[in-house]
Amino acid sequence: MDVYGTRAAALDGFVASRLQPRKEFVEKTRRSLGTLDAALRARRGRPGAAVPRVLKIVKGGSSGRGTALKGGCDLELVIFLDCFKSYEDQRALRAEILSEMRTLLESWWQSPVPGLSLEFPEQHMPGALEFRLTSRDPEDWMDVSLVPAFDVLGEGFLDHSRIGGRSLGIAEGFQF
Repeated sequence: MDVYGTRAAALDGFVASRLQPRKEFVEKTRRSLGTLDAALRARRGRPGAAVPRVLKIVKGGSSGRGTALKGGCDLELVIFLDCFKSYEDQRALRAEILSEMRTLLESWWQSPVPGLSLEFPEQHMPGALEFRLTSRDPEDWMDVSLVPAFDVLGEGFLDHSRIGGRSLGIAEGFQF
């Protein structure tokens, strides 16, 4: 049966069974990203430098908006750090922060979530670290981009309604 032959009352079930990623995959990626969150919280920072504190994490992309479909979805995690005092700081420290994030991801994945694999595709965005979480089912994968960012509006002004994403609700004091 296709969407045109589906009664209005059965559309939610049709979308859930035919269009959205499997619940098992969604749960595994949530659990996996939850452990990444914990790894970010435990991060002690760069040797010889002040520990960058995460001001806020905002998620976007189809997964962040809740519109993910089978056949792949994307998630952007914009990580606002206090070590950036200007866009110039962001540009100057970007490579170092992205390198630290990659090292953190590689150590975080030493205890993978069963049924998921981590891949680092060719990096296409110079200001982000991209990785992919895949399952055994070829229709279930998620492209994730970690984007370190300067909080131009200042702490307390990162309202999700202004920047088009949903906050992960990370409490103050969260460290990268």
